[in-house]
Parts: sequence; structure tokens; C-alpha cells
Amino acid sequence: MTGSGQPPFQVLERSRPFHGHVVDVRVDRIVSPDGRTGTREVVEHPGAVAALVIDQAGAVLLVDQWRHAIGGRLIEIPAGKYDVSGEYVEDALRRELAEELRVEGGTLTWLTTFYTTPGWSDEVVDLFLAEGVHPIDGDGPEADWEEAGMEVVRLSYEEALTLASARPPGDSKTLVALGLYGLRRAGLWSPDPSSEPPPDAPRRRAESRPSADERGSGPRPPVP
Repeated sequence: MTGSGQPPFQVLERSRPFHGHVVDVRVDRIVSPDGRTGTREVVEHPGAVAALVIDQAGAVLLVDQWRHAIGGRLIEIPAGKYDVSGEYVEDALRRELAEELRVEGGTLTWLTTFYTTPGWSDEVVDLFLAEGVHPIDGDGPEADWEEAGMEVVRLSYEEALTLASARPPGDSKTLVALGLYGLRRAGLWSPDPSSEPPPDAPRRRAESRPSADERGSGPRPPVP
């Protein structure tokens, strides 16, 4: 790794001109050591949890859903943002699996935590592998009305990889998950146990998380 880990400029002024239901927009005015100035626009996001889900028969469960921002449908692994104050990461993930896939049980293994688009957002995704899930016995939780039309797709790993990558642009978290799982299946990669997040740490909502200054310049540590 190269570089000092310190920003190559100073922040002269910071404002948040937009406060949304999900994200805030931060604008920083910066200056370099030689006096040049500029601005950086950052979308602040509460973060999300996602999982590559494998059922008891070994099939991959994906969702086919409409994404308003791109004006089309995407094949994705199930995911959800941290929008319940104080909720533990595992609880947030199991809630999403119940709502989107109508499944429960199985084992959860943390794979990695990554920035989705570090060029303009601080959003991170905590990525898990959920193995051995089974359909919910009885009525599951009520799905969000915004997820109307979501369809569950059950495929082999090879079919899932082909479908997720065949019609670019694909979904980043899904491609990351399928790629890491493929390496794991081949015995070429496994998560570093020393980096595994603690099991009982809640994620915080956007309004309660520390500012960029309080977080420092380094990456946020994984937290589940």
C-alpha cells in the first residue's frame, strides 16, 4: 500500500444542501497545498447489508426487481439499507431475506465489506453468504409496497453468474458476491477471520453516524 493515508488537501468549508429520506448530500470546498481550490460533492448513505443466498438444495436465490433510478429491472442478491435505529446487522439481514425471499434459517458467513462508489458516495455494503435457508413456515412479514413486482429467481451458481453478467451493466454487489463465492467454491479464497466483524454490533442510521471528520480519512471498519 502506498500513500500517507492523509488527504492531499484541506477542507475550507462544508455544507449539506440536501437532506433526503435516504441520503444527504455534502459539499466540501477544498484547497491544495499550492493554493488551488475546488469542490467535492459527496452522497452520504447509511449503508446496507446484502447476502448471496443458497437454499438447502444448493440453488442460488436472486431477485428480479424494478429499479427506478435506472428505469429498468435488475437481477440482484437481496439487500436492504440500515434504516432501523440500533438494529443489529444479522437482524437487518434476516429481515430482508424474510421480506424479499420469504426464507429463514441457515447459517450466515461474513464475506467482505466494501464501498460501492467511493468516487462520490460513502456507502458501504456488508456482504454475507447465507447457506441452507428454507421457506418460511406460515405467513412471513409483509413486503414493502415499493417492492411490488419483485420476483424470486432460483438458479444454479453457473446460471446465476451468467444471468447477472450477461446483460451489462450489472449490479455491483451481485457481481462481487458471485465472484467471491466462485473463488471460495474453487478453494482459491476465504474470508480473513481476523477481519470478521463482531456479531453484536448494531449499525447506526445516517443521522446518528459520525461525520467524515470524526471517522477520519481511513475506511470504516466492518461492523457486524
